Amino acid sequence: MIIIHQGKDPLSSTDPFGNYVSFTIWDEKKHFNAWRGGEAFKEAHGGTSLFAFVTTMVKSAVVLKGAPKPAFYDGLLQQSVTPDSVPETVDGWRKVESDGVNILPAECFVACNQFFVPSDNAIAFEQRWAGRTSQLKECEGFVSFSMLRRDVKAKGHGVSPMGEEEPNYMSCTIWKDRDSFNSWKNGNAFKQAHGQTDTNASEEKPKEKPVPLWSKPPVPVFYEGALVISSPEGA
Repeated sequence: MIIIHQGKDPLSSTDPFGNYVSFTIWDEKKHFNAWRGGEAFKEAHGGTSLFAFVTTMVKSAVVLKGAPKPAFYDGLLQQSVTPDSVPETVDGWRKVESDGVNILPAECFVACNQFFVPSDNAIAFEQRWAGRTSQLKECEGFVSFSMLRRDVKAKGHGVSPMGEEEPNYMSCTIWKDRDSFNSWKNGNAFKQAHGQTDTNASEEKPKEKPVPLWSKPPVPVFYEGALVISSPEGA
């Protein structure tokens, strides 16, 4: 799990769905459903008693502009590396110092691309990604990559039907820090992943770019991650 807030990046579009996101990865949907119906979920959302629940709601109303909007995705093409270290938790929670004045320090950097893919192109879009050669695991500072497909059938409190303006696919890459992302973006691995050719490394003619399968260009959104909770195996 990561609490991520939108970083000030000139290449990043402003996400209309919120400047903070909690991003949680589960092995299977049934595990998430079991957590959502259990005591740990109630405790996390202040539902251990009526007083605790009301107190949580009042505090949320003070600091939030509108209610949180949950969205659920099926994870495709997941890959990650074993983390060098795992943040310490106490009873499943991170214990950090917060002075109420400064934002928490960044513990990772998250680069997302939002895709708007017509349903008729969904299979071809997934096949194109599945056929790509990835060198991410060889890149310094890489943590994990997920290609996500919106679960439009998900139900629950606060869940609303997906609007036409919302992306139905999203790639989410987590890096150790912003410098690691920038090194990848400026290197050959990025060029190869995006169909670009390094003219110094090869005299071959550049390959023709594949026909876009989306209805409009992808929208990049970048975040700084705080309060990371990870398993010893990684994401």
